[in-house]
Amino acid sequence: MLNWCLYEYSNILYTKIEKSPKLANYRKNHCSNEAEAFCVYFSKRLRKSVNDAQTGHTKGVTIDARYVYEFYSENTYQQTQRLLDAALSAWNEYVLVCSNCPNQCLIHGYEITDMFDNLETVGWPTRRHNQQE
Repeated sequence: MLNWCLYEYSNILYTKIEKSPKLANYRKNHCSNEAEAFCVYFSKRLRKSVNDAQTGHTKGVTIDARYVYEFYSENTYQQTQRLLDAALSAWNEYVLVCSNCPNQCLIHGYEITDMFDNLETVGWPTRRHNQQE
């Protein structure tokens, strides 16, 4: 269900991007489909950090600028910072929502969600990967 968690996170991130006055120029230059694709990509890249925090390898989740630059290699520093602010705000909102949710996605972290199934091809842990070990 970590995959479900990241799906929910990507939806919150998309909403943050759509509503942020600081990202008006971003929205002017990028269609909603591209923003959606970015949110899914960013969520996929965040997966390892969430997994590392879950399993105690790190003390928290890292919102990394590399994830923005990998998707938007020509991005300005200022726009990247604004996207990172939206990403952090989305994460904080997600954690608040998650704390009251009965599904406990972060406890059942390796359930598969179709949108994120292909993560195992880049070597990040998935439930199927863990069952093979």
